[in-house]
Amino acid sequence: MTALKRVGDALLGLIYPRKAVCMGCGTHVGFARDWLCETCRENLASRWVGAARPPEGGCFDAAAYGYYYGGPASGLVRRLKYQGVARLSELMARRMADAYALIEPTGADALVPVPMHKKRLRQRGFNHAERLAEEVGAQIDLPVLNAVERVRNTRQQARLPAGERRTNLDGAFALAGDVRGRRIVLVDDVCTTGATANACARLLREGGAEAVYLLCFAVAGEKDKGGN
Repeated sequence: MTALKRVGDALLGLIYPRKAVCMGCGTHVGFARDWLCETCRENLASRWVGAARPPEGGCFDAAAYGYYYGGPASGLVRRLKYQGVARLSELMARRMADAYALIEPTGADALVPVPMHKKRLRQRGFNHAERLAEEVGAQIDLPVLNAVERVRNTRQQARLPAGERRTNLDGAFALAGDVRGRRIVLVDDVCTTGATANACARLLREGGAEAVYLLCFAVAGEKDKGGN
Protein backbone atom coordinates (compact mmCIF):
# COMPACT_ATOMS: atom_id res chain seq x y z
CA MET A 1 0.00 0.00 0.00
CA THR A 2 1.46 3.38 -1.00
CA ALA A 3 1.79 6.28 1.45
CA LEU A 4 -0.75 8.28 -0.57
CA LYS A 5 -3.24 5.42 -0.42
CA ARG A 6 -2.76 5.10 3.36
CA VAL A 7 -3.40 8.82 3.81
CA GLY A 8 -6.48 8.62 1.61
CA ASP A 9 -7.88 5.69 3.58
CA ALA A 10 -7.22 7.51 6.85
CA LEU A 11 -9.12 10.58 5.65
CA LEU A 12 -12.03 8.41 4.51
CA GLY A 13 -12.03 6.81 7.94
CA LEU A 14 -12.72 10.23 9.44
CA ILE A 15 -15.49 11.02 6.93
CA TYR A 16 -17.07 7.55 6.98
CA PRO A 17 -16.32 5.90 10.36
CA ARG A 18 -16.79 2.15 9.99
CA LYS A 19 -19.07 1.93 13.01
CA ALA A 20 -21.11 5.10 12.48
CA VAL A 21 -22.40 5.34 8.90
CA CYS A 22 -24.05 2.38 7.17
CA MET A 23 -22.72 2.09 3.64
CA GLY A 24 -25.86 0.29 2.52
CA CYS A 25 -28.55 2.79 3.53
CA GLY A 26 -26.64 5.77 4.92
CA THR A 27 -28.03 5.45 8.45
CA HIS A 28 -26.02 7.60 10.87
CA VAL A 29 -26.41 5.32 13.88
CA GLY A 30 -23.63 3.30 15.50
CA PHE A 31 -23.64 -0.48 15.10
CA ALA A 32 -21.51 -3.39 16.21
CA ARG A 33 -20.01 -4.58 12.91
CA ASP A 34 -18.19 -2.70 10.16
CA TRP A 35 -19.85 -0.89 7.30
CA LEU A 36 -23.46 -2.22 7.40
CA CYS A 37 -26.35 -1.98 9.83
CA GLU A 38 -28.05 -5.26 10.74
CA THR A 39 -31.08 -4.50 8.55
CA CYS A 40 -28.84 -4.02 5.51
CA ARG A 41 -26.87 -7.18 6.35
CA GLU A 42 -30.08 -9.21 6.33
CA ASN A 43 -31.33 -7.50 3.17
CA LEU A 44 -28.01 -8.07 1.40
CA ALA A 45 -27.93 -11.75 2.36
CA SER A 46 -31.40 -12.20 0.85
CA ARG A 47 -30.10 -10.89 -2.52
CA TRP A 48 -27.21 -13.39 -2.85
CA VAL A 49 -26.66 -14.76 -6.36
CA GLY A 50 -23.45 -16.81 -6.72
CA ALA A 51 -22.97 -18.74 -9.97
CA ALA A 52 -25.38 -17.53 -12.65
CA ARG A 53 -25.96 -17.25 -16.37
CA PRO A 54 -23.48 -14.98 -18.20
CA PRO A 55 -24.84 -11.94 -20.04
CA GLU A 56 -26.23 -12.62 -23.50
CA GLY A 57 -23.67 -12.41 -26.26
CA GLY A 58 -21.83 -15.72 -25.95
CA CYS A 59 -18.48 -14.24 -24.84
CA PHE A 60 -18.16 -15.89 -21.43
CA ASP A 61 -17.56 -19.44 -20.28
CA ALA A 62 -19.26 -18.81 -16.92
CA ALA A 63 -20.22 -15.97 -14.60
CA ALA A 64 -20.55 -15.32 -10.88
CA TYR A 65 -22.05 -12.38 -9.01
CA GLY A 66 -22.25 -11.47 -5.36
CA TYR A 67 -25.72 -9.95 -5.19
CA TYR A 68 -28.64 -8.62 -7.15
CA TYR A 69 -28.26 -4.89 -7.61
CA GLY A 70 -30.53 -2.71 -5.49
CA GLY A 71 -30.96 -2.03 -1.79
CA PRO A 72 -27.72 -2.19 0.21
CA ALA A 73 -25.81 -3.67 -2.76
CA SER A 74 -26.43 -0.49 -4.74
CA GLY A 75 -25.48 1.61 -1.72
CA LEU A 76 -22.11 -0.13 -1.47
CA VAL A 77 -21.48 0.24 -5.20
CA ARG A 78 -22.37 3.95 -5.25
CA ARG A 79 -20.20 4.75 -2.24
CA LEU A 80 -17.22 2.89 -3.69
CA LYS A 81 -17.68 4.23 -7.20
CA TYR A 82 -18.88 7.80 -6.76
CA GLN A 83 -18.01 8.77 -3.18
CA GLY A 84 -14.54 7.25 -3.16
CA VAL A 85 -14.93 4.98 -0.11
CA ALA A 86 -12.18 2.74 -1.44
CA ARG A 87 -11.93 0.57 1.67
CA LEU A 88 -15.33 -0.92 0.85
CA SER A 89 -13.54 -2.96 -1.81
CA GLU A 90 -12.27 -5.36 0.86
CA LEU A 91 -15.78 -6.29 2.05
CA MET A 92 -17.15 -6.43 -1.49
CA ALA A 93 -14.25 -8.56 -2.71
CA ARG A 94 -14.82 -11.14 0.03
CA ARG A 95 -18.32 -11.73 -1.27
CA MET A 96 -17.06 -11.82 -4.86
CA ALA A 97 -14.48 -14.46 -3.89
CA ASP A 98 -17.29 -16.51 -2.34
CA ALA A 99 -19.25 -16.26 -5.59
CA TYR A 100 -16.20 -17.15 -7.68
CA ALA A 101 -15.69 -20.34 -5.68
CA LEU A 102 -19.02 -21.56 -7.06
CA ILE A 103 -17.74 -21.61 -10.66
CA GLU A 104 -14.46 -23.33 -9.82
CA PRO A 105 -12.51 -25.06 -11.23
CA THR A 106 -11.90 -22.47 -13.94
CA GLY A 107 -8.15 -22.88 -14.30
CA ALA A 108 -8.00 -19.07 -14.43
CA ASP A 109 -4.52 -17.56 -14.26
CA ALA A 110 -5.29 -13.81 -14.10
CA LEU A 111 -7.90 -11.22 -13.18
CA VAL A 112 -8.52 -8.41 -15.67
CA PRO A 113 -10.42 -5.34 -14.40
CA VAL A 114 -12.76 -3.43 -16.69
CA PRO A 115 -10.70 -0.31 -17.48
CA MET A 116 -11.54 3.34 -16.87
CA HIS A 117 -10.62 6.13 -19.26
CA LYS A 118 -7.70 8.30 -18.08
CA LYS A 119 -9.88 11.40 -17.87
CA ARG A 120 -12.43 9.71 -15.60
CA LEU A 121 -9.62 8.10 -13.61
CA ARG A 122 -8.22 11.56 -12.86
CA GLN A 123 -11.65 12.72 -11.73
CA ARG A 124 -12.33 9.77 -9.40
CA GLY A 125 -8.82 9.04 -8.19
CA PHE A 126 -8.91 5.27 -8.67
CA ASN A 127 -10.52 2.60 -10.85
CA HIS A 128 -13.07 0.81 -8.66
CA ALA A 129 -12.93 -2.33 -10.84
CA GLU A 130 -9.15 -2.50 -10.48
CA ARG A 131 -9.41 -2.02 -6.73
CA LEU A 132 -11.92 -4.89 -6.52
CA ALA A 133 -9.71 -7.08 -8.71
CA GLU A 134 -6.70 -6.44 -6.47
CA GLU A 135 -8.66 -7.38 -3.36
CA VAL A 136 -10.15 -10.49 -4.97
CA GLY A 137 -6.73 -11.48 -6.30
CA ALA A 138 -5.24 -11.26 -2.81
CA GLN A 139 -7.94 -13.61 -1.54
CA ILE A 140 -7.85 -16.23 -4.29
CA ASP A 141 -4.13 -15.88 -5.13
CA LEU A 142 -4.42 -14.65 -8.72
CA PRO A 143 -2.48 -11.75 -10.28
CA VAL A 144 -4.16 -8.68 -11.76
CA LEU A 145 -3.40 -8.07 -15.43
CA ASN A 146 -4.40 -4.72 -16.96
CA ALA A 147 -4.83 -6.29 -20.37
CA VAL A 148 -7.59 -3.98 -21.62
CA GLU A 149 -7.50 -0.19 -21.83
CA ARG A 150 -10.26 2.32 -22.48
CA VAL A 151 -9.17 4.45 -25.43
CA ARG A 152 -12.36 6.45 -25.88
CA ASN A 153 -14.13 8.36 -23.11
CA THR A 154 -17.70 7.20 -23.66
CA ARG A 155 -20.88 8.47 -22.07
CA GLN A 156 -21.76 6.72 -18.83
CA GLN A 157 -23.59 3.48 -19.54
CA ALA A 158 -25.98 3.93 -16.59
CA ARG A 159 -27.42 7.06 -18.21
CA LEU A 160 -28.22 5.41 -21.54
CA PRO A 161 -31.20 3.32 -22.70
CA ALA A 162 -30.37 -0.38 -23.07
CA GLY A 163 -30.47 -0.13 -26.86
CA GLU A 164 -27.73 2.52 -26.98
CA ARG A 165 -25.29 0.89 -24.58
CA ARG A 166 -23.53 -1.35 -27.08
CA THR A 167 -23.12 1.30 -29.80
CA ASN A 168 -21.82 3.70 -27.15
CA LEU A 169 -18.89 1.30 -26.66
CA ASP A 170 -17.88 0.94 -30.31
CA GLY A 171 -14.11 1.40 -30.46
CA ALA A 172 -13.95 2.21 -26.75
CA PHE A 173 -11.49 -0.55 -25.77
CA ALA A 174 -8.14 -1.87 -26.96
CA LEU A 175 -5.85 -4.70 -25.88
CA ALA A 176 -3.00 -3.59 -23.63
CA GLY A 177 -1.39 -6.95 -22.84
CA ASP A 178 -0.67 -10.41 -24.18
CA VAL A 179 -3.53 -12.78 -23.30
CA ARG A 180 -2.77 -15.58 -25.76
CA GLY A 181 -3.58 -18.94 -24.21
CA ARG A 182 -4.60 -17.37 -20.90
CA ARG A 183 -7.70 -18.08 -18.85
CA ILE A 184 -9.07 -14.74 -17.72
CA VAL A 185 -11.55 -13.57 -15.09
CA LEU A 186 -12.98 -10.19 -16.08
CA VAL A 187 -13.85 -8.12 -12.99
CA ASP A 188 -16.31 -5.25 -12.59
CA ASP A 189 -18.62 -3.83 -9.95
CA VAL A 190 -22.00 -4.24 -11.68
CA CYS A 191 -23.33 -6.06 -14.73
CA THR A 192 -26.58 -4.68 -16.14
CA THR A 193 -27.10 -5.39 -19.85
CA GLY A 194 -23.64 -6.92 -20.20
CA ALA A 195 -22.63 -4.48 -22.96
CA THR A 196 -19.39 -3.36 -21.29
CA ALA A 197 -18.46 -6.86 -20.14
CA ASN A 198 -19.10 -8.40 -23.56
CA ALA A 199 -17.13 -5.66 -25.33
CA CYS A 200 -14.10 -6.43 -23.14
CA ALA A 201 -14.59 -10.19 -23.43
CA ARG A 202 -14.76 -10.06 -27.23
CA LEU A 203 -11.47 -8.18 -27.28
CA LEU A 204 -9.85 -10.75 -24.97
CA ARG A 205 -11.12 -13.58 -27.19
CA GLU A 206 -9.80 -11.86 -30.29
CA GLY A 207 -6.46 -11.51 -28.52
CA GLY A 208 -6.27 -15.27 -28.07
CA ALA A 209 -7.59 -15.81 -24.55
CA GLU A 210 -8.42 -19.49 -24.06
CA ALA A 211 -11.32 -18.81 -21.67
CA VAL A 212 -13.04 -15.75 -20.22
CA TYR A 213 -15.14 -15.68 -17.05
CA LEU A 214 -17.09 -12.79 -15.54
CA LEU A 215 -17.03 -11.82 -11.86
CA CYS A 216 -19.00 -8.84 -10.52
CA PHE A 217 -20.13 -7.67 -7.12
CA ALA A 218 -23.70 -7.17 -8.37
CA VAL A 219 -25.95 -8.01 -11.28
CA ALA A 220 -29.11 -6.19 -12.26
CA GLY A 221 -32.42 -7.99 -12.05
CA GLU A 222 -35.52 -7.07 -14.03
CA LYS A 223 -36.21 -4.04 -11.82
CA ASP A 224 -32.63 -2.91 -11.27
CA LYS A 225 -31.18 -1.34 -14.40
CA GLY A 226 -28.31 0.97 -13.50
CA GLY A 227 -24.80 -0.15 -14.43
CA ASN A 228 -22.71 -1.52 -17.32
